Amino acid sequence: MCRHSKVIADMFDTPSGRDIYDRVSRTVKNLGMDVLLDKGVLLGLSGGADSIFLLCFLKEYQRRENREFPLLAVHVNHGIRGDEADRDEQFSRQFATALNVEFCSYNIDVPKMSSESGLGLEETARNARYSIFGDLIESRNDISFIAVAHNATDNAETVIMNMLRGSGLNGMCGIKPIRDNILRPIIKISKSEITALLDENGISYVTDSTNASVDYSRNYVRNEILPLFERLSSNPEAAITRLTENLKLDLDCLNQQADDFIQRECFDKILTEKLSALHPSLQAKVMSRLIYDNCGEYPEEKHISAILNLIKTDNFRYSLPGSKELVCQRGICAFVNKSHENSLCGQIFSLLRGENIISGTNLTVFIGSIDKSSLNVYNFSIQAHIRSDIIDNGLTLRFKSDGDAYRYRGMTHKLKKVFNDRNIPPMERDFIPVVCDQNGIVVVPGMSERDGAKSDFSDENITLTFAYREPDAGETELFSALLRK
Repeated sequence: MCRHSKVIADMFDTPSGRDIYDRVSRTVKNLGMDVLLDKGVLLGLSGGADSIFLLCFLKEYQRRENREFPLLAVHVNHGIRGDEADRDEQFSRQFATALNVEFCSYNIDVPKMSSESGLGLEETARNARYSIFGDLIESRNDISFIAVAHNATDNAETVIMNMLRGSGLNGMCGIKPIRDNILRPIIKISKSEITALLDENGISYVTDSTNASVDYSRNYVRNEILPLFERLSSNPEAAITRLTENLKLDLDCLNQQADDFIQRECFDKILTEKLSALHPSLQAKVMSRLIYDNCGEYPEEKHISAILNLIKTDNFRYSLPGSKELVCQRGICAFVNKSHENSLCGQIFSLLRGENIISGTNLTVFIGSIDKSSLNVYNFSIQAHIRSDIIDNGLTLRFKSDGDAYRYRGMTHKLKKVFNDRNIPPMERDFIPVVCDQNGIVVVPGMSERDGAKSDFSDENITLTFAYREPDAGETELFSALLRK
């Protein structure tokens, strides 16, 4: 064991060191981080007390648990603090090298990047760091996870700031111990515990001079607000940690109920009647999850509130981030593309006696008699019957378009009104087949044939069978609506 490793081992063998080691070790094992560490870990090493302590813990954890997972220490010099930043980089290199830990450093110009992006220095620096970390992991086969040194004090600061923003459960749960491939093993240890342990054992670290400034919101909470909590609690960080853990249990329960509802009730459609019957908190969670699943990002609270208010009206369109919008008609909602257009619009398919496969769809149209056994390969079929003497110059098939209407049973019927009466959502109407001749619409599945048969003309009835090989849940619902009189 090298001299520096022995210093670390001795530190964790003191009463306070043993207590802290055991607490961090429990966090690592209880949350399954131990298995993840074995896949290789990149440690963000700033040289500050927190990251130095985390490196010390990981080295001691390797020794005590007899684990030899790959460990890479990475320092990012943001180019903000001049000579002080260079000092931090040099210190980090020396500390990692003394522990025989692989080390690499990167120099970036955060002020320039911030100016070009329009983002603040802190956000720009954070984005740049994680971009570097991600590229490193991508380039290596032996490293899969990132370990960062967020501690219980960081978590308390985050909760306080989120509280002042009026955050919901997600924000009040604080910093997640594991998020994607990011691990936070020391999230339950306070900053004061870390610095005290390092100081007592003579282990050096660097201090960022900007941490004392209250110009940044987080620094103000750290230096001015959080210390006031100590008047009410001997260990406010531990109390806030318990708070976040309790809230996380509540959030997990709510998420599970939302998942169960979505799996049970939300296929490709959402019924506002069922959603409205849920508790408002569960409504918001369900809608948030559905928007994430369809749009790829979680919505802001204002979007959720607006949608839940609109759902009471049963009919609306709401534009969402990205290329989607939520469309609701007569209590049935669905996510559709904003630029949604039926790719079959304008196409005309000639229909001949026998089998007609409609390309680009899962629809086949049979004209004339058909052996019922030949329909076994189809999951759904619907028939229409017409008299041949109303057909003028052959049949064609297209799909419903705006303004469609035809006369049957002595009246002219607009398809839009018929579909409204049958509660067919607008986003599905473009896919309803319409059979025509050169004089217009002859028949629509589920509706009567066009008027115009000669009373003294006796001819065969022609059967049209519309067969669908693999209809989805929405199409099956659509066909059922077409059959309703």
